[in-house]
Amino acid sequence: MERDPKMLNLKKTIAATMFLAAVLIGQTASSAVQVTGRQIYILYPGLDSIWGSYLFMVQNTGSQPERFSFPVMLPAEMIDFQGQDILGPGELKLGPDGGLTIDKVFEPGDNLLNIGFKLPASMGKGPITLKATTPFDSIGLFVLEGLFTVSGDNLEMKKDVDFSGRRYDTYTLTNGELGKTYKFEVQGIPEGRGRLWIIGWIFGGAMLLISFALAWFSRPKLPQGGDDQL
Repeated sequence: MERDPKMLNLKKTIAATMFLAAVLIGQTASSAVQVTGRQIYILYPGLDSIWGSYLFMVQNTGSQPERFSFPVMLPAEMIDFQGQDILGPGELKLGPDGGLTIDKVFEPGDNLLNIGFKLPASMGKGPITLKATTPFDSIGLFVLEGLFTVSGDNLEMKKDVDFSGRRYDTYTLTNGELGKTYKFEVQGIPEGRGRLWIIGWIFGGAMLLISFALAWFSRPKLPQGGDDQL
């Protein structure tokens, strides 16, 4: 009995489609590496500065190590950074736009990463601007209890939270959207000499103006009719 060529071609097409689908499913499963939805920023006060640690988890649900490259959600105001723990040389890269990118092979399971950073502050205040490089369930801003405060839209504040054996005030933002920018302000940062310099410049400028005014009003005046007396 002869086989219908059309049926053979159809069977071949179905088989090829099933094989391609299996390959794609296998690639999806093997590349299941992602940044998890909960991220934490621990903030410490410095003189006219904020020191911080950015903690987040990268999860590899596959059975083999997988390379994963992604931008890091650090504050736009960052003036210094330091990769810690499992980040090796060359795995944390500074981009031309000033942002950081991690390019690393991640082992199966959960991989905790920690990046230290420094932010500028002035007059007891410091801004924090975060642009979501990935959707997130929540980000938490942790500050040592009572040291300073954080303000921003839609923040949920809790006091006296235990974290790794220390007590923190926490400020949590939920349901972050990819690409959206979030702005916060830290208040109550210890001040260095910045305010003194500003006060000094203001005082110096005022004294200079007073000196000019005194010199102008106390200048010698010619007697009236002086030309007739010559």
